Amino acid sequence: MMKFKGAKNLSAGQFDREGMINLFKEALNMEKIVARKGQSDILKGKIMATLFFEPSTRTRFSFETAMLRLGGRVISNADMAQTSSFTKLETLEDTGKVVSQMADVIVMRHPVAGSVGTLAKFSDVPVVNAGDGSAEHPTQALLDLYTIWKNFGRIDGLTIGMVGDLKNSRVQHSQCAMLKHFKVKFVLCAPKGLEMPGKIVEELRGKKLNVQVVNDLKKFVGMVDVLSVSRIQKERFVSEREYKKFAGTFVIDAQLMKFAKKSAIIIHPLPRVDEISVSVDSDKRAKYFEQVKNGVFVRMALLKKIFKG
Repeated sequence: MMKFKGAKNLSAGQFDREGMINLFKEALNMEKIVARKGQSDILKGKIMATLFFEPSTRTRFSFETAMLRLGGRVISNADMAQTSSFTKLETLEDTGKVVSQMADVIVMRHPVAGSVGTLAKFSDVPVVNAGDGSAEHPTQALLDLYTIWKNFGRIDGLTIGMVGDLKNSRVQHSQCAMLKHFKVKFVLCAPKGLEMPGKIVEELRGKKLNVQVVNDLKKFVGMVDVLSVSRIQKERFVSEREYKKFAGTFVIDAQLMKFAKKSAIIIHPLPRVDEISVSVDSDKRAKYFEQVKNGVFVRMALLKKIFKG
């Protein structure tokens, strides 16, 4: 089983099946603590630094809420690209050395794939990846799997559907990296040109997992237990014109959901643009706002394990 305590660079590929299930059970404990007392002092005296070179609402607030509910403190920069010494050409290597002298753990988001790993190599404290380019977003994938696990009581045996910008969605890439440890089937649905990278599909099939590609959205929603939806990632396109070729391509709405299983759930990392209609929000199968709450508990569990094991 993976070791959480003191992990220098927590990324999607490090998580194994047993480690995730144990983390989910710890997240349930965190949920009970919050319901009973609001917070604890498990991490009293610890300081977390959040370094965000890209915009964030849920991830940054979720990590900071998690740390505060555990009794720790937060030092935060939500706009590292504009208000830190990055503007003076300070390197990621030096940033890692500097910030790790002041904090006990670093949470970082950056637009360039691999950047979090670069900083982590020079940090004296654990670093958690909060999203790096189109590469990965491990804690979002963890809370997605936790939401699935809570709703179904299992992950094995489910059919996971992924729809949207599968080429650029770091969340869905991370979901694949974690779901490969379970006995699941995959159904992939994306606009032509935004398909799941072949390397990821090959890796899943190499694990003897069934991966099916479909283009018919109506057929797709009827096949799956979990609809994992992503927006078209505008920030990953070279131009507005290129982005508009794909915007609004696939939309999940109340009419389409008539073809989905009654037991299915819809997950989405948010923010959404137009890929899930607000007409779906009142559907009991929509779990994307529930995911936000789950994210706090999962990140509380993760922070506890980083410090306490």
